[in-house]
Order: sequence, then structure tokens, then C-alpha cells
Amino acid sequence: MGILIPLVVIAFCGYIIWRAGDSFVEGSNYIGRNLSEGVKGATINAVASSMPELFIALFFLFYLKDNSGFSGSLGTSLGSVIFNSLIIPSVAVYNVILFSKKDIVPVSKKVILRDGLWLLAVEILLIVIIKDSIIDWLDGLLLLIIYALYLFYIFKTMKGGEKVDYDFTLTDKEKVSFLSAFFVFDLRTMLIGNKKLNTPLAWFLFGFSSLVIGLVCYFLVIACDWLGSETYSVPYLGDFYGLNTPILFIALIFAAIGSSFPDTIISIKDAKDGNYDDAVSNAYGSNIFNLCIALGIPLFLYTTIYDTVIELDKRTMEMIFKIWIWFVGLTAVSIYTYYFGKGINKTRSVAMVISYIVFIVYVFFLASSISPSN
Repeated sequence: MGILIPLVVIAFCGYIIWRAGDSFVEGSNYIGRNLSEGVKGATINAVASSMPELFIALFFLFYLKDNSGFSGSLGTSLGSVIFNSLIIPSVAVYNVILFSKKDIVPVSKKVILRDGLWLLAVEILLIVIIKDSIIDWLDGLLLLIIYALYLFYIFKTMKGGEKVDYDFTLTDKEKVSFLSAFFVFDLRTMLIGNKKLNTPLAWFLFGFSSLVIGLVCYFLVIACDWLGSETYSVPYLGDFYGLNTPILFIALIFAAIGSSFPDTIISIKDAKDGNYDDAVSNAYGSNIFNLCIALGIPLFLYTTIYDTVIELDKRTMEMIFKIWIWFVGLTAVSIYTYYFGKGINKTRSVAMVISYIVFIVYVFFLASSISPSN
């Protein structure tokens, strides 16, 4: 029961994030309708779908504080990067192949090389930042500057899109009542009903969905803390036993997967609509956002507000380094897989999923050999 309770909470939070992700798709597609394919995926879609990681990192750092908080924040970001790189493009492409007559899905090598190399550069920069085991506000600011440079680069190198007449009008069969929408948590219908989308409504959907996801992410962080603890208390229910596992590993798997539902949904819908470049660039663009913004903003705010630095102990540094080796290695494998060849086929998609499963097995093995120090 002690393990089941946080898992149920995490699953429920993941469901809410998934449903709110539909509103993200709706709003971001309208807001970015005039951006070129690839640019929209790496910017609007990536920012929208990665809001959970930002909120989770904020709550981890301000809720658990210092070493544990940073471990939770870093674990979520690293886990999301690996999930995004291996699972999301593969699942998106596999869906296209499964439900169409295509044997292979072409993707822009320029997009893969652009976002993939930027991601590798950020990953290397990240380990350089934390190798001295001291994190301060300058490190957070540096990550934010890197993301600003990334945005500048893609807008300078990718062409703008043509003006699109975005007409999303529901038919009578597609219209649903507020009550029906409430039971499945259909935010779009609950907020704006069956109205035709326009710019103000699109931004409203975007903003309100962010707030909902932010609230849900708070409970997801609490559930992850319960799961990793030796013992924990639930109001009105009593005391329970957790896994007694470092929060880094809990966040690396459970928080990361729970927060990655919007990325998965957006990429699958992009791929089904034929926007293959957006499906891939959303995943890689989300990764860069996760490492630069979802880590940079919490680090900058926390160290500035509390006028402190975060000191990582030797045990935490050893765990981070072991994960980082897999982190960079699997990123390189994903870039190689998606870049070489004529496109992504079913075999390559399955191979990426298997790689992720192997990584999860390694994380469980590593976690079983280490117990929390507090």
C-alpha cells in the first residue's frame, strides 16, 4: 500500500497532464500556425509541452531544498531528455507506420543535426557546470543565455512559414456537453465550449493549461517524495513505507515519464498530420528547454531568493556522473539512428524503445545498490 498510493497519485497526475496537453496542442498549433515546420516544433510546441518539467523542477527545489531538491530537479530533466529522445519520435513514427501504408517516415536531417548537436552541447555544458559540486545563480543564468542563443540560431537559420488559415470548427457530431467534458477533463470544451478558436482564446487555453499543470505537478512532486522515502505520512490515512530510494532515481523514471505526456501527444499528432519534422524537433527542442529553462530558472530563482549556493555531496555526484554517461551515450545513439538512412522505420523505432527499457533496468539496478543517506 505504501508504494501503491504514490504510484496512483503519479498516474492520476500524468492523466491530468495528458488531458491538459490536448489544450496545449490546440493553443500552440494556433499560436504557431505561421511558423515553418521544424521551427514550431522546436519553439512553441517544445515550450508548451515542457511546462511540466519546469513546474516539477521548481517544486522539487523549493519543496525539498538544496541537495535533494536539485537531485529531483536534475533527475526529472535528465529522465525527460532520455524519454523524449528515445521514446517520443519512435512512438510517433511507429503510429504513422502502423496506421498507414508507409514503411518508412522521412525526417529532415537538417532538423535532427541542428537540434541534436545543440542538445549534445548543452549536455556537455551541464556536466561542466556541476563538476565542481557547487551550483550558484551564475550557473542558472548561463543556462538561460544558452537557450536564448539557441532560439536566435533557429530563427536565423530556418525560414518562416506561410500564412495559414487555421479553421477549426466542430461539427455537430464532434460537439460535446460541459458535463461530458468534465468527466474526461476536456479542458478545451470546459473553458471555451464549442467556440471557434482565435488568438485570444488560443493564448487563454495555453495559459490556463499551464496553471492546471503547475498545480498538478506540485502533487506529483509530493508523490515522488513519498515513493522515495523510507517512511511517509498521508493526512487522514496514516504512515506508510516507501522504496527508500534516492530521489534522483525516482524523478529519473516516474516524474520524467509523468511529465512527458504532453510531448508524446504533440509529437504523435504532428506525425499523423504529416509534420514529421515537428514530431522530431519537438522532442529535441523540449530536451534543450528541459536542460536550459526547466533547470536554469529554478536554479537562478532559488539561489537568488535564498542568497545561497547548492552544494552537492560526493554520493550525489557519483550517481549523477553514472547517469550522465548513459545520458550522453543514448542521446548520441538517437541522433545516429534518426540521422543516417532514408528515414525512420519500424525496426529503428522498436530499437529505440528497447534502448530505453535497458536504461530503465540499469537505473533500477543502480538504485538497488544505493540507499538514501537521510
